[in-house]
Amino acid sequence: MPAPLVELENVWKRFGRQWVLRELSLTVTEGEVVALLGPNGVGKTTLLRVIATLIRPQRGAVRLFGKPARALETERGWIGLVANPPAFYRHLSGEENLEQALALSGKPIARERALAVMEQVGLPAGRAVAAYSSGMRKRLALARTLLAGPRLLLLDEPETALDRGGREELVRVIRQVAEGGAVVLATHDHGFAETVATRQVEMQGAGA
Repeated sequence: MPAPLVELENVWKRFGRQWVLRELSLTVTEGEVVALLGPNGVGKTTLLRVIATLIRPQRGAVRLFGKPARALETERGWIGLVANPPAFYRHLSGEENLEQALALSGKPIARERALAVMEQVGLPAGRAVAAYSSGMRKRLALARTLLAGPRLLLLDEPETALDRGGREELVRVIRQVAEGGAVVLATHDHGFAETVATRQVEMQGAGA
């Protein structure tokens, strides 16, 4: 049976007096693509940030790769989050942005690796990011995350601003990642969720 990569039990999260997540439990196993569905404001992005260990819930248990989230060490590098909006150096090319991002993190890469990931997400080399469409910038953000080879990929409305070809590339990449890990994505597009997800979770929001 596939191992669970994400285990959330009775998670509560609030900002100020407003509860965003209440009594939320979720398990994601290896090989799954889980779509979090619902309109803006129901807590989809907050849930992704909890899974990414960027924020802590007030209550509940979060286990990732079989460990409590607070005890993660090298496993933290297995998590990749692509959130909105992506930010880049506009005067640099896409591959130069990728090289710069990892150089700043202390993990320099060969130019060939940057070009390979660019090709994986369907982006041309040599073009300055200033000339990118919003959809191309989203694909570059995905490429930047894929450089680290995440086992758990978290995507916040990844399909927005993408044309048909971009969506097809995105679906292909998501399925590739899920072959050796899992993907959790937030969307309000039920059609996209039907296309790519192995399971859909309808979020209702926590209320006051």
